[in-house]
Amino acid sequence: MLIKDLLEKLEAWAPSSLALDWDNVGLLLGDPSREINQVLLTLDVTHNAVDLALETGAKLILSHHPLIFRPLKRINDPLLLKLLENRIAVISMHTNLDVAPGGVNHALAAKLGFRVTGHLSSEQGGKWHHLCVTVPIGHTDQVADAVFKAGGGRIGTYNDCSTRHRITGTFAAQEGTKPFIPSAPNHALTTVSEEELEFMVSQDVLHKVMSAIRQAHPYEVPLIYSFPVSEPNPANGLGLVGELEAPQSLKELLEYVSQKLGNPHPKLWSAGRDTSSPVSKIAVCGGAGASIIKSAEGRAELLITGDIGYHAMLESRIPIIDAGHFYTEYPVLDTLKTKLADWGVSAQVLPLEKHEYKQGVFDL
Repeated sequence: MLIKDLLEKLEAWAPSSLALDWDNVGLLLGDPSREINQVLLTLDVTHNAVDLALETGAKLILSHHPLIFRPLKRINDPLLLKLLENRIAVISMHTNLDVAPGGVNHALAAKLGFRVTGHLSSEQGGKWHHLCVTVPIGHTDQVADAVFKAGGGRIGTYNDCSTRHRITGTFAAQEGTKPFIPSAPNHALTTVSEEELEFMVSQDVLHKVMSAIRQAHPYEVPLIYSFPVSEPNPANGLGLVGELEAPQSLKELLEYVSQKLGNPHPKLWSAGRDTSSPVSKIAVCGGAGASIIKSAEGRAELLITGDIGYHAMLESRIPIIDAGHFYTEYPVLDTLKTKLADWGVSAQVLPLEKHEYKQGVFDL
C-alpha cells in the first residue's frame, strides 16, 4: 500500500481537522507516494522505535505524539537524520486520535472494561457545517445518496440524516446557458417545483460533499450554500464517561487499573472520600487529563487519567486515579494494529519494555 492511500484511510477515521489548533498531525516526514509493507506503531518516535523499524523493515512509523511540534530552523538532530538517511516516513495522530470515535479514550475504556455512555467534553478541533442545496423534484434521492456516500449527513452514531422541504424556485436563462428545463425561453422567468435538502457536514468532508453534489445534480449551476455552526459534532469529543459492570471501591479500582494497564504505581487522590466506598460511574481521559477535571466533576464518581499535577489534584472535588500519561495511551496502539490489519497492512507495536520511558523510570 502507498503511504498516501493509508493516510487517506486514517483521515477517514480520525481526520486531521479534528486536531486542536496547537497540534501538528498527519504525514510529518516522508514521501506519500512510497510503497510500504510494514508499519511500526509507537506512542513516541524515539531511537528505540527507529531501531526496531530498521530491524523489521518498517518504512513507516505511525506515532501518537508528533515527531515535530514546532517549526524547525535547522535539521541536525540525530533522530531526524537517522530517519532521513533510512528513508523512514512518520505519520503522527495526536489530538485527532484523542477525540475520534474508537481512538485513545475508547481504547482505554475497552482495556478497563466499562460501558461507555458518552463524551466527557465536546472539545475538538473539527468544525461542523449546515449545508443546503435545492434540487428539482424527482432528483432528490440521487443527490442525497451522493452526499451520504461522500460522508455527509452523519450525526453522532446516525448516518444518512437530512431534512427536506418542498419549495418553488425561479430562474431566467440567459444566452449560452443550458438549463435543466430546455423549453424555458431566454430571459423569461421560469417557475420550477423543487426540494430543499439540508445536511450536517463535518469540515473534513465539506469540499468532498460539495463536489459530490455538483457531480450528481442535474442543474448546470446548482445552488449550494453552507455556514459553520457553533454546536460541535456529537460523534467526537475529549474523554469518556461510562459505568462499571459492578460497583467497586476506590481501593479495588486502584489495584484493578494497575493490573490492567501495567503501571505498578498508579496514584489515587481520594478527594476526601472513603477509599472503601463503592463507585460505578467512571470518567477516563488518556494522556494528560488535568484540563478535563471540571468536566468530570458532577458527571462521574472517579476520573482515570494521567499527568495530574500537585495543585490540580489538590483542587479536584472528584477522586482521581493518575495511571500515567504513558500507560493510559498505550492501549490505542493495539487498536491501530487491528485497524491496519483490516486494511491489509502488517504492523508491529513497539513493546512496552522497549520504550525509553519504561526503561528510564526506576522504582525504589
